[in-house]
Amino acid sequence: MDYIIDFFEEIWFFIKEISLYLLLGFFIAGVLHVIFPESVVRRHLGTSSLGSVVKSTVFGIPLPLCSCGVVPVAASLRKSGASKGSTVSFLISTPQIGADSFMITYSLLGWVFALFRIVASFITALVAGILVNIFSRGGRKEKSDTIATQKTDEKVFERLRMVFRYVEYDLLGSIATPLVIGIIIAGLIGVVVPEDFFEEYLGDQFLSMILMLVVGIPMYVCAAASTPIAASLIMKGLSPGAALVFLLTGPATNAMSISTVMKIVGKKSTAIYLATIALVALGLGFLLNSISSTYGIDKVIMHHEHGILPEWSKIVGSVVILTMIAWYYFNLKVLSRWRVYGTKEGEAMVRLNVNGMTCMHCAGNVKKAVESVEGTSNVNVDLDDKAVKFDINDSDLVDEVKKRINDAGYEV
Repeated sequence: MDYIIDFFEEIWFFIKEISLYLLLGFFIAGVLHVIFPESVVRRHLGTSSLGSVVKSTVFGIPLPLCSCGVVPVAASLRKSGASKGSTVSFLISTPQIGADSFMITYSLLGWVFALFRIVASFITALVAGILVNIFSRGGRKEKSDTIATQKTDEKVFERLRMVFRYVEYDLLGSIATPLVIGIIIAGLIGVVVPEDFFEEYLGDQFLSMILMLVVGIPMYVCAAASTPIAASLIMKGLSPGAALVFLLTGPATNAMSISTVMKIVGKKSTAIYLATIALVALGLGFLLNSISSTYGIDKVIMHHEHGILPEWSKIVGSVVILTMIAWYYFNLKVLSRWRVYGTKEGEAMVRLNVNGMTCMHCAGNVKKAVESVEGTSNVNVDLDDKAVKFDINDSDLVDEVKKRINDAGYEV
C-alpha cells in the first residue's frame, strides 16, 4: 500500500513541477507556429549551403514535433525543394527540443541543463546537415507548386484563435499520451529503482551513456515525455551526461520512423543522420559530465530552485493541464464519434484511407490539408483507423483533396 501511495506522490510531484512551465511552453509554441508556418520554413531551405542548414536547425528547435510527427513535415519540405542537409538538420533539431520541452527541462533540471540541451540540439543538427551536404549528391529536388500556403492576412483575433486551436488539437494531441506515459514511468522509477542505483551498478559513466544510447535510439518518446524520465533517472544517480544522451537520441530517432527517413533522404544520409546523433550525443555527454564534476552537480541540476513559485499556483496549473488532457481524450474518443456527416443538401460524406499517420500532429496536418480545399467541411481524422472523413459539396474536388494530402507528406 505504501508503494502505491509513493507512486501517486511521485506522479503528483512531476505534474506540479511542470504544469505552469508546460502551459507557458504551449503558448510560446502556438505563437511560433502562427508566426512561422511551414510555408515560411520552405522558402529558406532550398539550397545545399551552410546557410540553409543553419536556418533549418534554427527553425526546427522551437517547434514541438515528435520524431514521428516531424517525418511527414520533412517529407513535404524535401518535396518543396529543401536540400538533404537542411532536411536532416530539421529532422534532428525539431524533435530533440521544443518550446514546451525546454520549459519542462527548466522546471525539472534547471536553466543550465535546459540551455545545454538547446546548444546540444543545435550542434547535433548542424553537424549532421553539413556532413550530409558534403557526402551526399543531388541535394535539391524540384519544387512542388501544389503545396498550399498559409494565408498571412488574418486579423489579430483570428491569429489568436489559431494559436489556441494549434495547442488544443495539434500540440496537445501529439504529446498527451506520451507525456502521460512518461510521467507514469518517471513515477515508477522513483518508487522501484533504489537510491544511487546507477552509481552503484553503473559507476562507469561511459557504460551508462552507452546504455542510454542503446535504449534511446530505437525508443519512441517525445521530447516533453522524455524529460520527466531523465529527471527521475538523475535523481537515482544517473550522470547528467547519460541523461543528455537519452534526451538527444530518444526524441530524435525511433525504429518506426527510420525506414521512412531513408525514403526521404536516402540510405547514405540516414546513416550519417544516425551516426552523427550517436557520436555527438556521447561527446556532449562527456562534456556535460566534466562541467558537472568541475562546478558541482547542484550548479547543473537544480531541482530545488523553483521554491519561489507559490504552491497554489502549481496546483492551479496542474488542474488546468489535467483538464486539458481530459478534454482532449473526451473530444477524441466520445464527441468525434457522435458527429453526423452528409446531412446538408448537396453534400456527400467521403472517407479516405491515409497511410503515414503516426501521431496527432499527423492527424492535424491531414485535417488542415483537407480543410484547405474550399467546399469541404466537418473534417474528422481517425488516427486509429488511419482514415479521414469529411463532407464535400462537389465530388470533383475529391482528387484535389487527395493531392493536398499527398503534398502534406502522406499517402491516400
